[in-house]
Amino acid sequence: MTQGPDGRLTAHRRTRDARRSGGVRAVARLTVRLTRRGALVMAVAVGAETAVEAMSYQAAYPDAASRAALASFGDDPAIRIMAGVPHAVDTIGGFVNWDAGWILQVLVAVWALVTAARLLRGDEDTGLAELVMAGPFRASRALVSQVLVLVAECALMGAAVVAALVASGAAWFGAILFGTVIAGFGAVFVGVGAVLAQILGSRSRAAGWTAAVLAFSFVLRMVANSADSRAWLGWLTPLGWMDQLHPFGDNRWPVVAVPVAVTVALVAIAVGLRRRRDTGAGLLTERASRRSNPRLLGSPIAFAWRTNAGTLVAWTVGLAVWGLTVGLLTRSVVDFVGDDEGYRELLASIGMDTSDVANAYVALVAVVIGVIIALFTAWRIGAARAEEASSRLEHLVIRPVLRWRWLGGHVLLTLVSVLGLSAVAAVAMWLGGLVTDADLSAGDAFAAIFNTVPAVIVFGGLAVLVFGVAPRLTTALSASIVIVAYVVQLVGPALDWPELVLGLSPFHHLEVVPVDPFGTTAAIVMVAIGVLAAGVGMVVFERRDLAGA
Repeated sequence: MTQGPDGRLTAHRRTRDARRSGGVRAVARLTVRLTRRGALVMAVAVGAETAVEAMSYQAAYPDAASRAALASFGDDPAIRIMAGVPHAVDTIGGFVNWDAGWILQVLVAVWALVTAARLLRGDEDTGLAELVMAGPFRASRALVSQVLVLVAECALMGAAVVAALVASGAAWFGAILFGTVIAGFGAVFVGVGAVLAQILGSRSRAAGWTAAVLAFSFVLRMVANSADSRAWLGWLTPLGWMDQLHPFGDNRWPVVAVPVAVTVALVAIAVGLRRRRDTGAGLLTERASRRSNPRLLGSPIAFAWRTNAGTLVAWTVGLAVWGLTVGLLTRSVVDFVGDDEGYRELLASIGMDTSDVANAYVALVAVVIGVIIALFTAWRIGAARAEEASSRLEHLVIRPVLRWRWLGGHVLLTLVSVLGLSAVAAVAMWLGGLVTDADLSAGDAFAAIFNTVPAVIVFGGLAVLVFGVAPRLTTALSASIVIVAYVVQLVGPALDWPELVLGLSPFHHLEVVPVDPFGTTAAIVMVAIGVLAAGVGMVVFERRDLAGA
């Protein structure tokens, strides 16, 4: 039978459509292959933290009276700003939402923004995207395929949280709402990263600006939680949607539609922008007439400093805002605790020294700042991994550039950055206390913040070790180690865990400075462990092959 022109045209279209759909599926499979390890590690991490939080609640608050006392924390201005207003904290799920909800959301968001920048902008920086775009499909379809994979992996993390909560005895409906919003929060930052990847012309700028959006979201949530009259601001920040949801209490399930709608809108914007730009270029380009800037191009380390300066500035601003907020709240915390005897007894029951409330509060918050700076080390060593994944390192090591000197330079930059960030946080905290006439000296602020530096050095060394042994897991695994160590110290004592287990967390070996003297011996041991881990990582890096993306 002879086929007419219309038949041949229809067959051609079918063949073309089949090739396009097959190419999009191939992009999806490649995306899964590139991201599955990090996504699985993060899913295990958030699931484990959820389970530990649930166990700690059951052990530390075994009866109705102790659980009812938790609601009084909502009157503390400092705790309210940092953790939010407690809802349904007499239930397992409500406590996990209040105590760890924001941590889980930030963890998923950090993974989302780093991964989105690497896939959607980094591959274009290295030219790998051009090979993919040679297939018979549109770039916008490939973008949708990649984004859908990342959103599905965020959903996997949310499912891990749901499973951990249900297994711990939490209400299944509240658990589903809670896990859905956590997954939606990650999906929103996949969308933010996708949009910025179209606008900005480099991976580092896209990741840096997405991180800035996350930091602004956190600050706006703090403002929203500072007073009931400002609670409406919570609708304007993704971190505030969980506060509006009230899982395990009122279960305001329509709130779930907010992250879904925002994600769909962001992806649609990203697709529209992708159709308007060329592969390898951003919509915002530098002026062609701009003079070249040769500063910090004389060595690989100087170039590393230059390319990561913007990210360091973002972390510096974020820690300055955080430290200033802590300082401004110190006087309010002291006054509040001084006026409420019952609350003093509650704080004493969890180990806080109420005889010196200002310094005890600063010591407590300084550990949180130490956690943030430790997460920075994972990010900073991850920047070294990004150079390797982008193949830029290959062009360096074929020249007279020794591997150990290159990596040692990154380690040195990390240490300098840690000391600088610690100093900024201490100064900001002291200034905040000075403005409100709080009983907080500059020496106490610096002592509290720098007390955590030895622990941060341990995590920095471990990040270098992970980079040497498992380079593709550098950021995800290193950040997970920090969070797990913090959770161990946070809930381990309440669960009466063995000292052997508690001792695995560097935070467990920190003294309560400035209430107690600085632990010199423990600090020396932790610094030695960090240096040893970094040294082993550098030796392994010298001996292994370079690993691409």
